[in-house]
Amino acid sequence: MEITVSKRFLRVPVKFDGTSHKFTFSENGTPVYKFDAVYTEENADAVYYADLRDYLGKTMTVTVEPECAFTPVFEDAMTPLTAEETVLRPQLHFTAERGWINDPNGLCFYGGQYHLFYQHNPYGRLWGNMHWGHAVSPDLFHWEYKEEAMFLDMDGAMFSGCAVVDHNNVSGLKEGDETPILFFYTCAGEKKSTQCLAYSTDGGKTLKKYDKNPLIDEIAPGNRDPKVIYDAKRARWLMALYFVERTYAIFTSQDLLHWELLQKFDLPGDDECPDLYPLTADDGRTLWVYSGAHDMYFVGDFDENGLYQPIQSVGQLSYNSQSYAAQTYYYEPGKPVIRFAWNRSDIPGAPFNGSMCTPTEMTLKKHGDRYYLSALPIKSTENLVVKSDKLDGFTLTHCTHELGSKTCRISFTVKEGGLTFSLYGLEMKLDKNGLTCGESILPRLKNEPMKVDIITDTNSVEIYLNGVANTVIAHVLDEAKPTFTIHAEDPVEVQNLTVSELSLRCVQ
Repeated sequence: MEITVSKRFLRVPVKFDGTSHKFTFSENGTPVYKFDAVYTEENADAVYYADLRDYLGKTMTVTVEPECAFTPVFEDAMTPLTAEETVLRPQLHFTAERGWINDPNGLCFYGGQYHLFYQHNPYGRLWGNMHWGHAVSPDLFHWEYKEEAMFLDMDGAMFSGCAVVDHNNVSGLKEGDETPILFFYTCAGEKKSTQCLAYSTDGGKTLKKYDKNPLIDEIAPGNRDPKVIYDAKRARWLMALYFVERTYAIFTSQDLLHWELLQKFDLPGDDECPDLYPLTADDGRTLWVYSGAHDMYFVGDFDENGLYQPIQSVGQLSYNSQSYAAQTYYYEPGKPVIRFAWNRSDIPGAPFNGSMCTPTEMTLKKHGDRYYLSALPIKSTENLVVKSDKLDGFTLTHCTHELGSKTCRISFTVKEGGLTFSLYGLEMKLDKNGLTCGESILPRLKNEPMKVDIITDTNSVEIYLNGVANTVIAHVLDEAKPTFTIHAEDPVEVQNLTVSELSLRCVQ
């Protein structure tokens, strides 16, 4: 079928389940764009949109496999979702406007705004068709959706990657007065996986793929997810890259364009989505964290030969896989290290799915002879409090607190003893060994009080224990049980119990 792109958006009505159809768009006989969708022209569960802005006014050939009834309908803009379609949208956690979301990508601060790019399927609520979505925020909570940033092409899908603000133009890609932003990503083709570059010379508004891609050809099947950072002490750029199985790699560069393999090593218990960044611990020592998608991590430093060396056995921060593929914002000396993780909690029946976890500030804590990676909600989360009840130190066997919002933050400390507590029907237990919720068991720091911090939001519960262990529980909050309840067999001293209701409306 030949179509003339008369308006920017092509309507793509879909069913949430059914036979997937492959759409291929060709220009002058050359395929230029493709996507899969469970297309239907009757009784659609949702409507998505193909952004064809690069082809306005052009005549294209469209093939659909397997064949189905296809009537092209073009629109100037996407029709907003209805209130019914968005009733389950989380309030605190970032979601795509529509479609599937997973790994955070391209995290950088530029032009007074935090930029969040992310793995995005614009054509359904499940994984596939990997593009890069884009949103900006002044505070990491109030987000403005931007245009799709990178489209899959005939070489492959746009898998995960990172951003670098090239202040000194070492890449030579600067045009005009604007500092270039470089975006490293994996092009995941059917036959091989390569590391590629896109860049922006207009502050992240538009991304252009580098005309000399790939930067790194396939070195192992499925190698992916580059994370780039500057090593100021050794005046070099570093790229962390997933290699194969449990093996990760580090590459080096002087110009961000030409890369050499420095080393390979195993990160036990993990695979894909590496992150690499320096942190100054609470004892004043600066060390480097190397982590994977499952939040297993090394703490270490670079030796006299410039090779990364862990100084202790592998650590663990997250205790299930609901929080996944975390990445820190592009590192700026003297600023907090902030990171996002993908919240894998399902949003049932909605035309969007997946979200980001609460943004966290990363620190290193020395406890005994070991360093622990710590993640706690960023300080500005406190600005979202609209109501707070503080129940300072007391001894109890039972208490119940009514909750007026699904978006809450609850914190308290227990020095000794055990108790159970429930939150919107979700049961948890705290004892001398740590905190248990479902199959997640968060270990206690030896001889330390247990500081619990919890954030709830519509379809998930995030739990932090002393900052050094966390989990995300997929749990659609039970409106019939809007309570926080504590129960103990024997009297237990609970300190600094605070129950806060959160709202994005309180920040202008």
